[in-house]
Amino acid sequence: MFSEQEISRLIILHDQIEARKKHQYAAPTYKDRPALVEMERILLSNSEETADVLCEKIAVLRYLAICYDEMCRTGVSFKFYNKLIEAHAKLSFLEAYGDEDMELLEEDFYNAVKARNLYYRDDCHDLVTMLDGLLPKDKIDNLLDSAIKRCGYLPKNDPVELTDRYLSVIDGVEEKIEKTMTTGICHEYWALKARYLDELGIYWRSPVLLNPNIMFD
Repeated sequence: MFSEQEISRLIILHDQIEARKKHQYAAPTYKDRPALVEMERILLSNSEETADVLCEKIAVLRYLAICYDEMCRTGVSFKFYNKLIEAHAKLSFLEAYGDEDMELLEEDFYNAVKARNLYYRDDCHDLVTMLDGLLPKDKIDNLLDSAIKRCGYLPKNDPVELTDRYLSVIDGVEEKIEKTMTTGICHEYWALKARYLDELGIYWRSPVLLNPNIMFD
């Protein structure tokens, strides 16, 4: 089990992240990274796989994956989604899943597939294998197809965003952008991002370059 102190700390970190949001739909920012990293550290410090621990891990893994998704850190989020689906599979062997649990599992699987397909086509065979026997095959196939098709409608992003080098510097780059932006327009943000990444030796292509047929406001 997680200790009362660890649970209390996770709640405090969660509340700190949520309190920094300017509105309920706002995404976490580079300022929240230390809190997210600490949440991950607490999560990984417990190697138990009892039903109670797995339930708690699933809640934290879901929150971490969603936060990194919203921050456009897909290279990080899909790692948490993988762990999340694995935790679901382990928990399902220990206790029966009710309707609400199944709905959350389906949503987590859909989001995991979407994260894995934002840059490259991925059939997510490993995730599908984890869910074998837990979800009906037709349900898995439908969720898989739906998530992959959804990605096909989204603007393309530069796969460099998945690299460790990019992920190691992007927080600093975003802090610098925040301090120098004057208009709040996406085109200025992308221009600054490309410039600051180039200064670090990283060639990054903006959505404008990768999606010439899309008009961005």
